Amino acid sequence: MRIFPRPGKAFLHLVKKEYVSEINTTTTTRLPALQQVLGQLDAFKRKFYLNLLVRGMLVAGGLLLTLFLVLSLLEYFLYLPTWVRGGLLFGFLGLVVYTFLHWIWKPLAALTNLRLLLSDEQAAQRVGELFPQVQDKLLNALQLQGQARENALIAASLEQRAAQFTGLEFSEGIKIKEQSRPLWKYVVVPAAIVLGVLLVYPSLFVQGTGRILDYRHKYSPPAPFEFIIENKNLQAFRNEDFKLQVRIEGKALPNEINIRYNGRERRLTKEAGSNNRYSYEFRQLQSNTEFQLAGAGFTSEGYGLTVRARPDLRDFAVHVSYPTYLGKPAETIRNSGNLTVPEGSTVRWDFATTATDELQLLFKNPSETVTATATDDQFLASRRIMRSQEYAVRLRNAASLNRDPIEYQITAIPDQVPEITLEAFSDTTSLRYLALGGNLRDDYGFTRLQLNYRVTSGSKSNTGYKTRALPLQAGPAQAYAYQWDLAGLNMKPGDRLEYFVQVWDNDGVNGPKNARTRSSEFRLPARKELREQLNAQSQSVQNQMSKSAEQSKKLERELAKTEDKLKTKRELNFQDRKQLQDMLEQKQQMDQQLADMKKMFEEMNQREDQLDPKNQEMAEKAKELEKLMETLLDPETKKLYEELQKLLEQQQDQTQPEMQKLLQQLENKENTLQKELERALEMFKQLQFEQKQENAINKLEELAKEQQKLAEQTQQNDKSQQKGPQQQQKQQELQKQQAEKQQEFNEVKQDLQDLKKLDEQLDGENGADEMKDQQKQVDEEMQESQEQLSKNQNQKASQSQQDAGQKMQKMAQQMREQQEEEEGDKQQENIDSLRDILENLLKISFNQEGLMKDFRQVDQTDPRFVQLGQTQRKLKDDAAVVQDSLYVLAKKVFQIQSFVTREVGEMNGQMDESLNQIRQRNVSKATSSQQLAMTSMNNLALMLNDALQQMQEQQRQSQQSQQGDGKPGRKKKKGQAAGEGQMGRMQQQLNQQIQQLQQSGKQGRALSEELAKLASQQQMLREALKELDKMQQQSGGQKGKGQEGQGGTGDLKKLMEQTETDLVNKRLTEETVMRQRQILTRLLEAEKSARERDLDDKREAQTAQAKPPVFPPAFDQYKRQKERQTELLRTVPPALTPYYQREVSEYFQKMK
Repeated sequence: MRIFPRPGKAFLHLVKKEYVSEINTTTTTRLPALQQVLGQLDAFKRKFYLNLLVRGMLVAGGLLLTLFLVLSLLEYFLYLPTWVRGGLLFGFLGLVVYTFLHWIWKPLAALTNLRLLLSDEQAAQRVGELFPQVQDKLLNALQLQGQARENALIAASLEQRAAQFTGLEFSEGIKIKEQSRPLWKYVVVPAAIVLGVLLVYPSLFVQGTGRILDYRHKYSPPAPFEFIIENKNLQAFRNEDFKLQVRIEGKALPNEINIRYNGRERRLTKEAGSNNRYSYEFRQLQSNTEFQLAGAGFTSEGYGLTVRARPDLRDFAVHVSYPTYLGKPAETIRNSGNLTVPEGSTVRWDFATTATDELQLLFKNPSETVTATATDDQFLASRRIMRSQEYAVRLRNAASLNRDPIEYQITAIPDQVPEITLEAFSDTTSLRYLALGGNLRDDYGFTRLQLNYRVTSGSKSNTGYKTRALPLQAGPAQAYAYQWDLAGLNMKPGDRLEYFVQVWDNDGVNGPKNARTRSSEFRLPARKELREQLNAQSQSVQNQMSKSAEQSKKLERELAKTEDKLKTKRELNFQDRKQLQDMLEQKQQMDQQLADMKKMFEEMNQREDQLDPKNQEMAEKAKELEKLMETLLDPETKKLYEELQKLLEQQQDQTQPEMQKLLQQLENKENTLQKELERALEMFKQLQFEQKQENAINKLEELAKEQQKLAEQTQQNDKSQQKGPQQQQKQQELQKQQAEKQQEFNEVKQDLQDLKKLDEQLDGENGADEMKDQQKQVDEEMQESQEQLSKNQNQKASQSQQDAGQKMQKMAQQMREQQEEEEGDKQQENIDSLRDILENLLKISFNQEGLMKDFRQVDQTDPRFVQLGQTQRKLKDDAAVVQDSLYVLAKKVFQIQSFVTREVGEMNGQMDESLNQIRQRNVSKATSSQQLAMTSMNNLALMLNDALQQMQEQQRQSQQSQQGDGKPGRKKKKGQAAGEGQMGRMQQQLNQQIQQLQQSGKQGRALSEELAKLASQQQMLREALKELDKMQQQSGGQKGKGQEGQGGTGDLKKLMEQTETDLVNKRLTEETVMRQRQILTRLLEAEKSARERDLDDKREAQTAQAKPPVFPPAFDQYKRQKERQTELLRTVPPALTPYYQREVSEYFQKMK
C-alpha cells in the first residue's frame, strides 16, 4: 500500500537531484544505504537484459531453423516459381533481420546502456513484483529521492527505508535457466531435424537452399534423362551468332528437345548421325538471354547466356611521311592498311575502336610487336618502314580478342640502283671527237654523273682513271649527251682510250648508290692503219669521180639524142617521156653521188691533216679543190632539170620548142660538168701526188734524224760500264729499234713506189724518181748495222747507222731539190700556156666584135652574108682550140677558178646559137648572141689575166724564197678574186670615155656606134661583177654581197643597167655622168672588201682550222630520238608515283 501519494516523475527526479546534492555538500557518507540499493537495482537490470538476450536467441534460433527447414522442404519437393522463391528468400531474410534487431540487438544495446530499455522506476516495480516484502517501498523511495535534497526529514526517512533492503539481492529474483528451459525444445527439435537431414539426405538442403538462393533461375523437377550443355561456357558476343551444343543422357530419351527464351519456344536441331546430340543457333545476339531446355514434358533448370562486347575496329587512318630527299608531301590513307611506301618512310596509324582495352600491331619476318598508345577510344602507333612485312592488328579487352583477323601487307619499295646506258659515236673524219649519249633512269633522281677515262699505250698501260663531271638535269628519267673533244688528251696513233660513265642516285636513306656502264674503248688507228684507210678513201674518191664523169657523158649523149628526136617529131610519145623521166632520176642519183664524194673528200682531208698536216700551199690547193667539188652541184643546172620536170608534167605540145631549148642548155651544162669532173679528177691526183711526195720527204728526213740518234745510243752503250744481263738487255733493245727503223725505211720505199705509179697516171708530168741506187745504199748500211749489233760490235754498228742516216738525209735533200725543180718548170710552162691562151682569147674577142659590126651593116641578101657566116664558123673553131687548151691547163693550175670553165661553156653556147641564127638569117638574134659571146670572152680575159698575175707573183715569191734560205718555197695564196683588180680600172676608163663623148658633140650614126660600144662595155663589166658574186658566194664569201640592199653589189648592178638603158636610148646627160661616178665609188669599195676577205682567208689558211665534227647518220637519228623522248618526258605529270613514272620511261624506251 502507498504511504504517500505517488508524485510525478519530474518531481521525483528533482527531489532525488536535490537530495543527492545536499548529501554531497554536507557529507559524502550521509545516504550509504540508498546507494547500495541503487547498485543492486543496476545489477538487476543487467541480469534482466541478459535474460532477455538468452530467451531472444533461443526464440530466434528455433523460429529461423523451423522456417529454414520448411522452406527447403517446400522448394525441394514443389520446385516453386522464381517469384515465389524470391519472395520466400527475401521474407526469410527480413525475418532474420527483425529477430536479430528485436531479440538480440536490443538486449545487447541495453547491456551497455542500462536505462535504454528499463528505467529505475520500472526496475523497482519489477523488483517489487518479484519480492513481496519490497512491494512499492523501493518505488516510493526512488520517487522521494529527489525531495530528500531539500528536506532532511525526507532524507532521513529514505535512508531508513533503504536500510531495510540492504540484505536483499534483487538480481536473484531472475532465474535465467528456469525461464529459458521451456524454450530450448523449440531450438533443439528443428536443429536435430536439420542435422539429421544433413546427415541422411544432405541434397535436400543443398538443392532446396541452392534453388532458393538462385531464385532468378528457373528450376524444374528432375527428368528421367539429363540435359548436358557441351559448350565450355555460355558466353557470346554482341552482334554475333552463338551455337548451343546439348547432349542428353538417361534411361529414356525424348524424341525432340525445345528451347524456351524471351517468351518463345524453338526446336533444337538433332545432329546428323547422333541420337542424343542437339544444337541451336542464336542469331545476332544483343543482350543477355535466359533459356530452359524442355523435352517429353520435362524442363531443365534455367541457363543464362551472357552477351559481352567484343573489341572492334571502327575506323582508322594511316599517315605516311616520306623521306625528305623525295620532296614528296605527307599523305593520309583512310581505312586501307595495305601500304606500298618508299623505304625509310614513317607510318603513323590512328585507330578508332569500341570496347577495346589494348591494341597491338604484330609484325612478321621478323616477329615484332608494337603496342599502340591509348587515348580514350583512340590508339596511336608509328613505325619507320625499312623492309616489306606482313602485319596484323590485334584488339583485346577483358572478354576476348577481335573475332576476325585483321591482316595487312606493307611493301617497302627500296630505292632502286640507278640504271645507265651508253652509246658512243666517233667522229668519222678527224677522229678527234667522241659523242657519248645514253639514258639515265632511277626511281627518284640523281646527284652526280661522271665520265671516267684513261689513255693507255705501249708505254702507259696501268695509268689510273681520270674523271670529268657531266651535266645533269632534274627528273628520274632523262637522256644525256656529251660531245667529247679528244684533242686535249694528246693521243698518239695507236693509243687506246678506255672510258665508262658512272651515275649516283639521291638515296637519302641508305646513301647514294652508283651504277656504271661497261668499259668501252676508243682506239686511235696506228699510222699504218690510217695510211691504209686514206689510200682506200683516195681510191674511192677517184673511182667516184670517174664514174660520175662517165654518167655525165652518158647523160649528155642521151640529151643530144632526145634533142635530135624533137627536131623530127611534132610531139613526144610515152617512150620519149619515160626516157626523159629516167634521165631525171639518173641526174638525181648522180647529184647524190657527187654530194657523197664531196663529203668523202672532206673527211679524207681532215684525216690527212691529223696524220700529216699540210703546209700552206697544200692546204690552199685542197681548199681550191674542195671549192671545185662544191661547184659540181650547180644550182642553175638543178633549176633547169626542175623546169624539165615541169614540162613533162604539163604534157602540152606547145612546149616542144621550149623543151628543145631546155635540152640544149642541159646538154651544155652536162658537157661543162663532164669537163669539171675530169679537171677535178686530175687535180685530185696531182694533189695526192704532191701530198704523198711531201710526206715521203718529211718521213725520210725524220727517219734520218732518228737513225743518227740511234747511232749515238749504240755508241754510248759500247762505252757503258754495265756488264752482264743489263748490257745484254740493252743490246737487244738496240737491235729491236734498228729493226723498226729498217721497217720504216721499207715503208718509205713503198711510198716512193706508189708515187711512181701515181705519176704514171698523170702521164709522168712530175718526173717521179724512186732513187733505187740511194735506196740500195741505205739498205746496205742498215743491214750491216743490224749484223754488227748482233755480234756486239757496237762501234762499227754506230758508224753504219751514222752513214745510213746521212745517206737518208742526202736522199731526202735530192728529192726536195727535184721537187722544187719540177715545180718551177711546170710553173713556168703553165704561165706561158696561160699567156698564149689569153692572147688568143683577146684576138678572138676583137675579131668577134668586128664581125658583129659587119653583120649589123650587111643585108640578108648581100653575098657577103654567107662569107661572114663562114667567118663566124672559123671564130667558133678558134674558140674551140682555146677551150681545149684552157681545159688542159685548168687541170694543172689551181688558180683557174671553176667558173672559168663554165664561162667557156657559155661562150661556146652563144657562138653556137649565133651560127644557128645565121643559118636562119636572123641578124638581130645572131648579133645578140655574138654580143653575149663577146661578153663571155671579155669576162674570161679578165679572169685569166688575174690568174696570170697570181701565178707570176707566186713564181716571184718562190724564187725569192729559194734564193733566201735554199728551202722550198711556200706559194702564196691567190690574192684577189678573178677580175677584181681590173674592174675598177676598166670602169674608170669607161667613165672617162662617156664624159669625153658627152663633150665631143658627135651626132648621128657616129654617136650611135660609140654609145652602143660603151653600152656593151658596161654590160660586160656588169656580167663580170655578176660572175664575181657567184664565185664569192660559192667560196663562202660574205652573204651581203651580191644581194639587193643598200651598199651591196645588187644596187651597183642596177645602176649599171640604168646606164646601159641611157646609152642605148642615146640619153647622155649630167645625171648619167654622176651615176657613173657613183658606180666607180661603189665598185672600188667592193674591191676593197674583197681584198680584206682574202687577207682573212690567208690568216685562216696559216692556222689549222678545227672543223666541226662529222658523226655518222646514226648519231643524228639517235639525237633526234633522244630529243623527242626528252620532250615527251617533260609532259609526264610530276604527280605520278615512281611506279608509273618508271612504266612511262620503259614505254619511251620501247618506242625507240
